[in-house]
Amino acid sequence: MTVGRPLKVVIIDDQPVIRQAIVGLLHGEADFQIVGQAGDGEEGLKVVFATQPDVITLDLEMPRLDGFAFLRLLMAKQPRPVVIVSSHATRESVFRALELGAVEFVAKPSRISSQSDLAPVREDLLRKLRTVTRLSIRSIAERMRLQGQGVRLRTRSSEDLLAGIRIPTEPSTTQIPRYVVCIGASTGGPPAIATLLQALEPKLPISVLITQHMPHKFTAAFVDRLRRTTMWPVSEASPELPVVSGEVLVAPASHSLCVYRDGNQLRMLPPGQVSEPAAGYVPSIDRMFAAAAEAMGKSVVGVILSGMSGDGVEGVRAVYKAGGRVLVESPQSAVMPSMPEEAIATGAVHDVGPLPRLASLIIRQVLSRPM
Repeated sequence: MTVGRPLKVVIIDDQPVIRQAIVGLLHGEADFQIVGQAGDGEEGLKVVFATQPDVITLDLEMPRLDGFAFLRLLMAKQPRPVVIVSSHATRESVFRALELGAVEFVAKPSRISSQSDLAPVREDLLRKLRTVTRLSIRSIAERMRLQGQGVRLRTRSSEDLLAGIRIPTEPSTTQIPRYVVCIGASTGGPPAIATLLQALEPKLPISVLITQHMPHKFTAAFVDRLRRTTMWPVSEASPELPVVSGEVLVAPASHSLCVYRDGNQLRMLPPGQVSEPAAGYVPSIDRMFAAAAEAMGKSVVGVILSGMSGDGVEGVRAVYKAGGRVLVESPQSAVMPSMPEEAIATGAVHDVGPLPRLASLIIRQVLSRPM
């Protein structure tokens, strides 16, 4: 995009009232230019190919050619940034759309009759439309190629290491996992997290903690999607249960996922005991990393994936200072490179690489210490 030129936007939604509401919302913004509208995916492809927009807003449930089919064809022919504008009723479908190449989503109100009904999501929509134009389309195409390959993302040496894992025959005197792997991500994160988990195995002596920035009502759908697309048991983190090996815990949208040692167990702090600043991200990657570093010391692997800057830097420093390992997705392979770039700039990062290499590095780090 040329500096100073308005961002060209195409709006695709089968409801005229919603299209007009989005048009009205963007009309007063000098950095946006509506170059086309469409009521279904088939018409949308024609408009996109004719206007070459910088970003597309897309509904998923449409006649003739729905949003999923639109994404498959668009990403195969002319990949472009797509923001899903979806009601809460279709949130499970949002993660399927992200796997097909969409890069962001906005939880629109379930009933829209005028522009004023979009007021609750106005700033979120504007911010994401501006943000996604900075992402890497080439990385989206590469991410889609990697998805679904699962264990094939593992290197030969990693496969050899995994094959040598021996499950202890004697019960452990502690439930605390050998390692805690903390994964932080934002824009472009959900497919990256799924791809990374597919390359790991639940028999590893680790617990995986995930903080992914997303709207409140979408966390449960994200958990369900990971549960169905990976081999891992995945659940939303709860203070009622200890954190043990062989499971994935996702931070709830309401507060940060902060673990602590409770005797011979690792637990999650209840919401009322988590100190959340007035400003900043909730849940926070920084606070998840810092708490895990304090609880586990050198037995922490911190992983920063695709995302916008603003969260993760202090957490990376905390893990490094505690003697843990810090891994970062390569900015060249990340859909949104800002978060990886900020992490690398701290000088507290041990390794940088694409997702397959990160999986191999995690496996090697965990298995480098005898059972």
